[in-house]
Amino acid sequence: MKKQKNTLALLFIVFGLITFSSCSKYEEGPGISLRTKKSRVVGEWQVTTFKINGADYLNQTYSDVFNCSSGSSFNYTNTGNIKIEWTFKKDGSSANVVNTASHVIDYVSSDAQCTAVYTDSNDSTSETTAWEFSSDKEDIKFTYSDGSTETWKIIELREKEMKLKLNDGTDIIEATFEKK
Repeated sequence: MKKQKNTLALLFIVFGLITFSSCSKYEEGPGISLRTKKSRVVGEWQVTTFKINGADYLNQTYSDVFNCSSGSSFNYTNTGNIKIEWTFKKDGSSANVVNTASHVIDYVSSDAQCTAVYTDSNDSTSETTAWEFSSDKEDIKFTYSDGSTETWKIIELREKEMKLKLNDGTDIIEATFEKK
């Protein structure tokens, strides 16, 4: 009798796990979490991927041939790197910092010397926003300081990783966040 009860209890546990894991709210999970959705979002994040229509936006490289006015030419490569950090607070406020670094050809100087002359630049911008879940908690809505809003679909929401997707007109933007 005791063995039959243990078997029955085990069947209920297995059935429960199957039921909960197949009912994930987000495309990539998790199926079940002991932490609330809000507690999984709150914290400091690093954006590790940011793609626009599938193209990497965080690390860009562009190579081409420069044709000098003298008739000669040379190859050059421009690079750009972006680092995005985002902090989400329990009170619904958030802030992001975007640091950019670029190494690009100076077309005027390069043409005058007919050789690649580069300029380097670094820039940092920050912005505060408000964030909130949609009523079904399948989206996060951002309200920016200028009053504009964006609603991002939550693809994955785990304790240390979050994936969001935005359909912005003709562009599809995908971002992966990792907890710092």
